[in-house]
Amino acid sequence: MPPLTPSAPAPSHGPGSVPKGAFPLMDCVERKGGEGAPEFVPDDSQVEYMKKIDACHEYIRAGESYELCLTTRLRSRSKINPYKFYGRQRRLNPAPYSAFLRLSEHLSVCSSSPERFLRISRDGWVESKPIKGTRRRGLCPEEDVEIARELQLCEKDRAENLMIVDLVRNDLGRICQTGSVHCPKLMSIESFTTVHQLVSTIRGQLLPQLDAFDCVRATFPMGSMTGAPKRRSLVLLDELESSARGIYSGSIGYFSLNGAADLSVCIRTGVFNKEGMKLGAGGAITILSKAEEEWEEMLLKTKALVQCARTFCAAK
Repeated sequence: MPPLTPSAPAPSHGPGSVPKGAFPLMDCVERKGGEGAPEFVPDDSQVEYMKKIDACHEYIRAGESYELCLTTRLRSRSKINPYKFYGRQRRLNPAPYSAFLRLSEHLSVCSSSPERFLRISRDGWVESKPIKGTRRRGLCPEEDVEIARELQLCEKDRAENLMIVDLVRNDLGRICQTGSVHCPKLMSIESFTTVHQLVSTIRGQLLPQLDAFDCVRATFPMGSMTGAPKRRSLVLLDELESSARGIYSGSIGYFSLNGAADLSVCIRTGVFNKEGMKLGAGGAITILSKAEEEWEEMLLKTKALVQCARTFCAAK
């Protein structure tokens, strides 16, 4: 086993367990907001988004890509204090790679990401943990266990995850020592307050002449946010998506003076500016994807942030 020290425990709650407020929160998320609740409007209507999914299918049938991570943006004009929002989000939906950035007086980023892009130890071991596969939490422990089981056995989600595992292995294989790249955990379930996730872990040891900056340069952006093959998928997604992703799909983290680094994938992330709040969300499209299910999954991934905004406004 590579000499990576264990990560700090993720605030993950196994299927059927009941983190404080989890099932009541899922119940609340299903309801409409009350008076004054912020409205989040997607850049793409459901019809437009589903047409883009059809376009992804055409690219896949033509052999242009195997998998495309299609995304969109949701926007609200509600004025919410971003730092107070972040504090509430930490309580409602804790995540292992949460971050708050105040970039200027009128620009802040609140991230509640469950996904690791790269962790690099000072002696050159690299770890990446792509997520592909998402389901809602159940409304009771029995339903919760069944939903997690269905996710782990789903042919479509397993295919999506495996494609990205192969992509990440390929990315790391170009910069790691021969024979060092391996997958100690394949398609494990990690459960958070509002969702179950299908997560794989890939590790390898950097070539001795390379450092953390070389590693990021060779692997950015995270394959789970692009599709496979990465370069062609990026071109196709740039054509399909109606607005720039911004920091969404990017990364937040640190580089240490001792050569170590740890970086997240910017998902479950809100950007606050003078206009209000913006969220990014999406999902992997494969030949097995069904357009309506992909639309629902995209909305599911925003629910923790949207519900946080609604409870914040309700408390005003």
